[in-house]
Amino acid sequence: MKELKKQILELLYQKLSVYGFKKKQQRLLIRTVKENNVVQIIALGFAHRERHRIFISISVGVIYKNINNEAIKFGEANRLKYYNPMECIHIGYLMPQKDYHAWYFELNGDPQAIEDNIRDVASTIIQYGFPYLEMLSNEDNLINEIDKTSTTNYKGRIIPIIYHMRNEKERALQYIEESIKKISKGFTKEDYESAKRLAGEGGYFIMVENNALKYYMEFVENFKRILNEENAD
Repeated sequence: MKELKKQILELLYQKLSVYGFKKKQQRLLIRTVKENNVVQIIALGFAHRERHRIFISISVGVIYKNINNEAIKFGEANRLKYYNPMECIHIGYLMPQKDYHAWYFELNGDPQAIEDNIRDVASTIIQYGFPYLEMLSNEDNLINEIDKTSTTNYKGRIIPIIYHMRNEKERALQYIEESIKKISKGFTKEDYESAKRLAGEGGYFIMVENNALKYYMEFVENFKRILNEENAD
């Protein structure tokens, strides 16, 4: 199975390298756009549902280097270490059926069948993934997508950080206050749907409500402390 995974990644890389994508780690293809600031990510997910078959799914997302560097100052993890996207989606949700989608490959299967499958994966990425990546590479669109699809605890941290970078500090504080109110009420339907979507078809996830507000308030206190220090300067 390990060799088949390598083969799939290599064949897909050959199809997409002409668009500037490079292999990264064992399951990623990445390219950098927008003056070397936005990292566009194609992530392969592998699953073994049957003994002689491997299923792959595709997710696409982005990391902004400047936002990542700023977020680290506020105590956030370095997303570039493991290429953990700021916003991403399973490609099936960009397709007409708007549902989880995967391709299967037979172990020791016909080489032509593997090639045909890879061609379909690549064309799907080009048709549906590329426009989404381009859309996310606009900062306003990134904010809108995070606000629309992410959990309150996450977007309540990253969006204020972006506003802070834009010197929109009042807007950042207002977003934080709204996030505190939402988290105080517990998880919303949007939070549940976001977690479910990220887990994928048959994915397992747990939403732990304990300490959610406490965890967020630690960020808020640190955020306001940094703002006060900047104002003092």
